[in-house]
This record gives sequence, structure tokens and C-alpha cells, in this order.
Amino acid sequence: MSEVKVVPESYRTSVVTPIKLSTTERTETSFAVRQVDNHNNLKKNLKGTLIIKKRTKDGPSFDEPEKFSRRNIKSNELVEIAFDTEETYELGKGLFEYYRLLGGKTTNPYDEITYIEKDERIEHIRQLLESKEGLYEAMAQIDLTVLNVALNIENLRRVKIQMSQNMNNDGETEFWQKFFTQNAWILAQLFHAPVMFYQNQRYVGGKGMDNHGGQYPDLIYKNDITDNIAIIEIKSPVKPLFSGDYRQTFSLSDELSGGINQLLLQKQTLYRSYANLLAESEERFEANNIECILVIGNVSALNSKQRKAFDTFRNELRTIRIVGFDELLKRIENQLTLLEQNK
Repeated sequence: MSEVKVVPESYRTSVVTPIKLSTTERTETSFAVRQVDNHNNLKKNLKGTLIIKKRTKDGPSFDEPEKFSRRNIKSNELVEIAFDTEETYELGKGLFEYYRLLGGKTTNPYDEITYIEKDERIEHIRQLLESKEGLYEAMAQIDLTVLNVALNIENLRRVKIQMSQNMNNDGETEFWQKFFTQNAWILAQLFHAPVMFYQNQRYVGGKGMDNHGGQYPDLIYKNDITDNIAIIEIKSPVKPLFSGDYRQTFSLSDELSGGINQLLLQKQTLYRSYANLLAESEERFEANNIECILVIGNVSALNSKQRKAFDTFRNELRTIRIVGFDELLKRIENQLTLLEQNK
């Protein structure tokens, strides 16, 4: 419980924030707590009342319920109230925290008091920031190698969760293009040479006199050593890879064949416009046998025959590589496993 209020009720008692045990559509169970001045034993200064409210099926609230207490129990009668594991845990945890907070203290009959849980780690950081000497001393004790590994692991976990939760997201431009722009290092792993993110939605030529027909790849990467660029087209993991059976194999989906032709057109357009683009660019780049990558679909969704046909097809492509979203996710999971084992 992050906040506990103690409100004076009389000179020797105060009402404490109730411990909520469970809440359902029709039932609410709590433990009402009072702090008392027990001068015989200040450690035993809490008493409580179990409160179970139950409204009718169509009742709007728990207002003015009929009360039942010990006085209503007649001779030879027994009242049994069972707690489930969650309720028992909440009661035990709540009373432990209340005794730790209020045990041994007398009530304050004049003012309401609010106790707020303090995170000792945050408080320690605040004290370090207020003291330059303490901050310098703490920084000197940090193992930067360990810190860097921890940050990499946390980043991989974040990206893994984000990708996993969006494997049914069909938003190519709304989500995936922005996602890979913000996490450009994911696609950089697909290249054999060191590359860096260069541009997204950059014009590569193709406009006519009417200012139409221009080509804009989703992402462009550039080799750190040779300055040669590569084009990446992003679809979505929802896009199918095949459209149906075709004799002894399968026919490509419109999205897959269209994506391949889209990349081929962008590459040819860039070759033709290279001289003009280079003259207008503030940064040097090369366009030598441009590598093209299409990120589309979910390879894991294919059956064994479809996977065989898919691998056969994409391995025959000379200048275009096809990568599934799940294959990118698997690369991230493998890196995360490796870092977690060696940290």
C-alpha cells in the first residue's frame, strides 16, 4: 500500500486506511483498522473489524447495508468465513506493514497523518545528485562494461516485447516503418559489412515533367567503409507469402511479388538518377550493385512444404533478400540469450 492515512477518531483512537482483501462485482471484503493507545502494551496497538459487503444482483451500490455482528450470533450457532489464498495474503501483508508503521506509537488526536511509501533507491539517487562528491564517488565505482551489457539487455528486452506484441499489426507506415527507424540497428544486422542507417523515405528519382511517379524506399542504409547504399522495403508480418497451391508447389502472394517488383523498380530508378541525386546530396554515397531487402510476413506460419518452397524461391534471387518478421525477432532473442548467459 503506497499511502496510509491515520485520522483521529477520539482522544485515544484513530481510524486507519482499511486493508482491501478482495472486490468482485457483488462482494467487497476488507479489514477496517483502528490504532488505539494500549498503554499496557504499545506493540499491540491495532484492532480491526472484518467487513464483507454484498449487494443484490441489480443493486447499484453498497449503501446502508444490513449489519451482522457477533451480537447476532445465537447460542449453538457458528459463523464460518473462509478466506482464499489471495485474501489471506493481503490481510497478512497489510497487518505486517501496519504494525511496522504504527507499532509502539501512540495516536495523534489532533491532526490527520498520511504516510507515503518511500523508495529507498530513489531517495539514494536524489541524495547523490545533491552531493557532487557522492556522485563522483558512486560513478567511480561503476563497472562501465557491466553497465553497457545491462543497457543492451534491457534494450533487447524492450524491442523483443514490442515486436512480439505487434506480430498481428498490419500498419506498415503507421507502426513498422517508425519502429525500424527508431531501432535502425535491427536491420543493420542483416548486412555482412558494417552499415549505418542513412535515410528513410528518401527520393531516389523517377519524377516526370508532371512531378509524378517518384520512388521513395522505406529505408536506406549505407556501408560505413565503401559508402555503398542498400534499399529496404518494409511490409508487415500480417502479409501472406503465398496465395495458394499451384500444381506441385505454391504461387506467390500479390504482396510478396509486388514488393519484389517495387524494389527492382526503385533500384533501377536510382541507377538512372544517380548522377543528379549525387550532385544534389550533401553527403557522398555510392550505388554499386545495390543490395535490396524486403521484410515481409511470418515464415513460422508456413507449413513444411511451404517453407521448403519459400526457401527455394528466395535463395534463387540474386539481388533481393527476403526476410520474415519472425526471423528478425529470432535474431533479437538469440542475442538476448547470449548476453544474459555471459553477463
